Amino acid sequence: MARSNGPEVYRGRRKRLNVLGVVFGALAALILLTVVLFFGLQKYIVFEHDGVRVALPGAAAGEDGALPNDETAPEQVNAVLEITDPDYSAVPATAGEGLANMAAVFVPAQDVSMSGVGRYMSVMSSYNANALVLEVKPVSGQLVWASSSPTAAAYSLNGTLDLEAMVAALRQQDEDDELYLVAQLSCCIDGLLAERCPSAALRFATGAAYADSEGTWLDPYSATVSAYLSELCSELAEMGFDELLLKSLSLPITEEAIGFSVELSSTPTPEAAVCGLAVELTNALEAYAIPVSAILDTTSLRSGLADKSGQNLELFGKVFDRLCSATDSAWLSGVDRDSIDQYLTLGSLETRYVPIMSYVPEGFTSCIVRVPDGVLPTGEEG
Repeated sequence: MARSNGPEVYRGRRKRLNVLGVVFGALAALILLTVVLFFGLQKYIVFEHDGVRVALPGAAAGEDGALPNDETAPEQVNAVLEITDPDYSAVPATAGEGLANMAAVFVPAQDVSMSGVGRYMSVMSSYNANALVLEVKPVSGQLVWASSSPTAAAYSLNGTLDLEAMVAALRQQDEDDELYLVAQLSCCIDGLLAERCPSAALRFATGAAYADSEGTWLDPYSATVSAYLSELCSELAEMGFDELLLKSLSLPITEEAIGFSVELSSTPTPEAAVCGLAVELTNALEAYAIPVSAILDTTSLRSGLADKSGQNLELFGKVFDRLCSATDSAWLSGVDRDSIDQYLTLGSLETRYVPIMSYVPEGFTSCIVRVPDGVLPTGEEG
């Protein structure tokens, strides 16, 4: 074969340029740059009525150092968190108007039945009474009736009495239809619920459930407690009771450290816990247009220990229709009466303050009488 006269040169194979790789690489770099800029400049984004703009530090000022659109530089503020006591002065007074005199005979839980109530009705005329206060939820926590409350069913707190039927029967027996029926409930002392739902119990600092001579206490901050009481109160209002009376809506008077179940940004206090529950319950019952009253803690009332019991009289006088207190004599009831008069904005003192005694004190048209056992007739007589 003839050979060429020119020099022999080796030529390598030319590589093709990967165009797609370059395009995808540039696109990835652009996306990465966009993400970095978005998160890096996010704190400089300003939302305005007419759009969105980016205010970079140092770039917004003009030649004279002024900000555009007549904006002024933000003022440096040293914020200090200050926790103060609750102020109830702005809460409007909504309770206490249109009440009638209530001279009532108290019926303890163990006697709340048709035969038991009959014994107390038989002595009403002796006290010129026009009302019965039925204790339907005592401090033990055992309800006297078979409630439809989901919480009562969940923790087996129900009794057996058909309370609605008994209320209807009492209405039928009262030919003049003047019998005034009040349901009394223990709020923050409930042995059964504290035992069967430990998370609802008030605690010592050690974690043990708080119990004293009055019973085992519940935590007013507990959502279970507030829901349970709201369920019961609504049910009783629907049954036809004329008024609800809340007992032990307070905390124990003690020097012991108390532990609450709730975690708050502020420090939990007895007053905030009790008054918060009071407002929650009265708000829940607004739709029923039924008077809601409360029994005051006597020790707190006479000794000025509202910061421990949690019963702020300024608030209680605004949201509860009647304020009741257990007293030993007419003289003491007069002292209690004068001490709360200043907190009653609406209605009259005669109908709104109700002493709880073993007799009707002279000069009082409203009273709750705890009838001595010797006065009540026996079962056969009743």
